[in-house]
Amino acid sequence: MFSVRGPKRVDKGCLGGKLKEMKVSLPAALKDFVSSQVKSGEFDDANEVVREALRLLREQRESKAMEEMRVAFAGVDSSGGKGEPTARDRAFIGKLIEHHRSGKRRA
Repeated sequence: MFSVRGPKRVDKGCLGGKLKEMKVSLPAALKDFVSSQVKSGEFDDANEVVREALRLLREQRESKAMEEMRVAFAGVDSSGGKGEPTARDRAFIGKLIEHHRSGKRRA
């Protein structure tokens, strides 16, 4: 069991950088992996390994959510995401303005 607390490197993405203690139980294979990461010298302690793993998981999930949003909204902006109307859009808007100015209302 690892106790996750007291960092040397605080993930700036955490809420206010405040840390809470949490006990985490790991299977032997993951415990060995965490220990090997500390022994490699890349991390000072198990806390840093777990924080980095969680940071990467969060990034992965956020990236996946952003990609899902891009796919969901693909084609919604006919100008290709530049925020500018196409010639077709301008023509349609022009017709709407003409109808409005002439007092004609769409049914």
